Amino acid sequence: MDTVEFSQTVPRELVHRLSLAEVFLTGVLARDEDTLDIGVQIPRSHVFYRDTAGCRHIYDPMVLVEAVRQSLLMLGHDLFERPFGTKFILRDIALYDADITALAVRDVPTDVVLRCRIVRRFRGREGLKGARLSYSALIGDRVAATLEGSMSWLTPAEWRAAREEGRATLELPVQATFTACESGPRIGEALVDRRDTSNVVISPPELHLTPDGGETRTARLLVDTGHPVLFDHPLDHVPGMLTLEAFRQLSIATAVQTGALPSASAVLTGLKARFTGFGELDLPITCESVQAEGDGGSAVLRCAMKQAGRTIADGELRLTRAPAEAGRWRS
Repeated sequence: MDTVEFSQTVPRELVHRLSLAEVFLTGVLARDEDTLDIGVQIPRSHVFYRDTAGCRHIYDPMVLVEAVRQSLLMLGHDLFERPFGTKFILRDIALYDADITALAVRDVPTDVVLRCRIVRRFRGREGLKGARLSYSALIGDRVAATLEGSMSWLTPAEWRAAREEGRATLELPVQATFTACESGPRIGEALVDRRDTSNVVISPPELHLTPDGGETRTARLLVDTGHPVLFDHPLDHVPGMLTLEAFRQLSIATAVQTGALPSASAVLTGLKARFTGFGELDLPITCESVQAEGDGGSAVLRCAMKQAGRTIADGELRLTRAPAEAGRWRS
């Protein structure tokens, strides 16, 4: 039976990356018209996806989310035949039921097969405009997680018109900037399970009481356009993966402050996020979190990202207390 290859990465242009080290996909194999296998190799060392203080023995499930995001770009070019120069918009993305034991770090790199199914093709008057896909992340014969994602695409002219209209609505100059607003103080890295301060993306959270007696925590998004992973190449807006990381960090801080989790050592085991607008780099952005449930072993939090009074992204995350390391895994 044919199997997907893991001997090299796909061309970086297909996943819109400049750094070869940021390409996680290794190949694609079509099973039928609507089913494909996509190879992924999870790096054992990575400045962003392996920068954790308390979960070194477990791969960060967020790397699977990034692999799915890259696959949407690759398939947009290879399968749906969108030419280079096409602009892709991530509409939503989800991770379900991440299996912590399947994601244990071993003594050799971990190969993952993303078994991808095309759920729906979106069509407009001028043809195909996007697609929704579902995935099973297989490590050996185990399902490490299931994921979903949808993306649409625009021609360069359509993209330019959409960006100019959005900025005009905010009374910003038509030409978007590639430099972010001045950043402020960061939350302590240990409070969001990070070791490297440069990977911290939110300010210290503030507590706000709602009229019904509830609690909301807010933090400012700190955007570093020189970050080698989140801004692998120049962008004129906040990238989706930065939004997701802000949601995670604020959720961890909120869960610990409310006692829903005993420490910041928590694994992302579930995620649903929707992107509804562009985050402009030259206006402040605020992230909000509200705890929905928590029992000391796991916590569910709802998050939103807002700019100039409008919600540009929202989501729900599940965090699970990291298990103690039970010795080294071997292949």
